Amino acid sequence: MPHIIRLRGPWNLTPLARTGLRADGTLVDLGGPLPSACRTTVPSDWGQSLGVDFRGRVRYSRRFHQPTGMAEIERIDLVIQRVDALGGVWLNGRLLGEIPLGFVEFRTEIKERLARYNLLEVQVECPEWINDGTGEPRGQRTGLPGGLVGEVLLEITNRQT
Repeated sequence: MPHIIRLRGPWNLTPLARTGLRADGTLVDLGGPLPSACRTTVPSDWGQSLGVDFRGRVRYSRRFHQPTGMAEIERIDLVIQRVDALGGVWLNGRLLGEIPLGFVEFRTEIKERLARYNLLEVQVECPEWINDGTGEPRGQRTGLPGGLVGEVLLEITNRQT
């Protein structure tokens, strides 16, 4: 059974752009003033921090130490249970992968990419859906602010002794 480390907070939350999504799938920068950067915890949407009406692109960032006992560790997975609505994940400046629309869990092995001190960045995009008559593809989260709405955690599997 894996050991779990939850990365709940504090996280830095930095608004990057107000964006919209056209019916053809292209993102558009809508311009306009951005809310101030702040600190937050995860899981949560950005409603309390950036306002319930903010739609766009933000960067969540958090530092964490390398887990101890690396010789006994077989595998370390980074797991992001749910992002609203889509995004990308970076560890120490290197892209780990993209998170597609559809609330798909993101999971990737990171043991070989860890440093003694690490920076995890998750860029989340929850654009304003430009009404094309097909509706917003966010299901039960339609009308709610976006963000890291699921747990972010490290799943550590130790070697059998």
